[in-house]
Amino acid sequence: MIERRRHKRVEVDFWATLNHPLLGTVTCDIQDMSTSGVSIKLDEDLNFFVMMELDVKIRGDGWDETMPALPVQVIRVNKKEVGLKFIESCEEIWSPTENELDFVSEETDATENFDGFNKFSELV
Repeated sequence: MIERRRHKRVEVDFWATLNHPLLGTVTCDIQDMSTSGVSIKLDEDLNFFVMMELDVKIRGDGWDETMPALPVQVIRVNKKEVGLKFIESCEEIWSPTENELDFVSEETDATENFDGFNKFSELV
């Protein structure tokens, strides 16, 4: 299969809360992240659909809890796995080098790449 993604993904140990006016607040596990979005896994089947917009608040050890919720759009739904694209590009805030993404081990702190997200709160 040909890799068509523009931004390389990083496996992270974060979880998130999703907020939508009709669904309320839903928690999920984040499988991986890139500068353009996140891949999540839900605990239950929900009525997510492509183009749906909601807010995601990323949480977990090493993540800045003062970060605001980020607006996202659903781009893929496969049962309990959902792909979310950041509506506002985060590429200017966080752009990992190829060396940082070539090898991510359990001992590597992938959260250090996301320190630039603190600047995002200044923009919002």
